[in-house]
Amino acid sequence: MTTVGMILDRLAEMAPYALAESWDNVGLMTGDRSQPVARVLCALDVTETVVQEAIDMDAQLIVAHHPLIFTSVRRVTTDDATGRTLRMAIQHNRSVICMHTNADCAQGGVNDALAAALGLRDVVCMEAGENGLLGRVGDLPGAFAPRDFALYVKDKLQAGGVRFADGGKPVRRVAVGGGACGKLMDKALEKQADAFVIGDCSYDLMQRAQSLGLTLVDAGHFPTENPMTPAFAAYISAQFPAVEAVCSKRHKDCIEFV
Repeated sequence: MTTVGMILDRLAEMAPYALAESWDNVGLMTGDRSQPVARVLCALDVTETVVQEAIDMDAQLIVAHHPLIFTSVRRVTTDDATGRTLRMAIQHNRSVICMHTNADCAQGGVNDALAAALGLRDVVCMEAGENGLLGRVGDLPGAFAPRDFALYVKDKLQAGGVRFADGGKPVRRVAVGGGACGKLMDKALEKQADAFVIGDCSYDLMQRAQSLGLTLVDAGHFPTENPMTPAFAAYISAQFPAVEAVCSKRHKDCIEFV
């Protein structure tokens, strides 16, 4: 019999808690370590929609990237989304595990999943930080014009849209950083990247990248981190063959394009 605690322990081996930032909240958000698990629903975010999906498909456990409990929670009521989601999970006996910045920095975590989604080869770490391995750099199978590369990223990550700054040269070597990783731009340049794919980007960062001859693609927070969802499912399935681990079909990016 597989339990919540057993899956939690294996996930902590993949993404050790020591890799998490001090401000983060990772691990078991709600639930019972001794609860038997036959089915796991994996998602990027734990929302009311995702919890309802777990209920509908009889998944005893939800494994997600972004913490369900992040900022200080002083009350759990139906007055806000976090309270409603927590109440629903608890009322229906659904356990929730979240692996956030520890999964960002882990080998086989968010950035490796993003690099794989973009088809990068010979992937290496961009920087060894205090809390683990930050960013990845790898090579595309062929060269792209900057605009074509931006469209390639949009397609591979199934993004609603992307923003990009044209670095003025063909793109072959690519740096990636899921979510807000603009601070790693200089490391991307040190690794001789032609392009840098991230999830949150300011206008001045776009300007700076262009001035340095680096194509910068802002593909959105959800699309750049969502490749971790199937990575969670694959890892759990490999560790616990008797457990069915599936990706959410209902979670989606909260940002839409018109």
